[in-house]
Amino acid sequence: MQISKEAQNLDTQLKTLRSTQGICLCGFLIAVYVVLSLFNLPITEVVEIRFGFLVFIAAGMIGGPVMGFTVGFLADIVNCLIRGFAYFPGFSFSYGLLGAISGLILYRSRASRSRAVLCALAEYIISLTLSTLWLHIMYGFELKSLIISRLVKCTLSFAVNIVLIHVFLEAFQRFAHTALPARR
Repeated sequence: MQISKEAQNLDTQLKTLRSTQGICLCGFLIAVYVVLSLFNLPITEVVEIRFGFLVFIAAGMIGGPVMGFTVGFLADIVNCLIRGFAYFPGFSFSYGLLGAISGLILYRSRASRSRAVLCALAEYIISLTLSTLWLHIMYGFELKSLIISRLVKCTLSFAVNIVLIHVFLEAFQRFAHTALPARR
């Protein structure tokens, strides 16, 4: 499995992002993220199934790493403003990074189980490392206990996310192929 040449071509991605269709698509995906972030399913006190991160994966799949990063970064800012959360730029960076990595994995490529596992692995690593660091910085939790609790949470979420991402990618690929003119 390789990264497509289009995923490495930043000039084309920037042109797509600056187009009217690209800007509208980013705005739409950001709005979808804000709505999806309202619908998390709690499994335990610590573990919940979240659907919002699928928007970053979709942005990376449609517009490549540049659009994936842009949507991930801006979606967190908009979500914090609309819902009244305390803003911390580290989480925006983490979401943008997930979108960019997803763009490298999925842009102009067929969805597959291995690509779904790679996207879930990227989310797992970012959540376990960067998000844990951001929580430590924001709230001053002891890093050792935070890592242990986050390891359990992220590992449980990883298995669920693999299935969630794979099902989403299969469905979204069919939708993107028929609905988005650039993907035909």
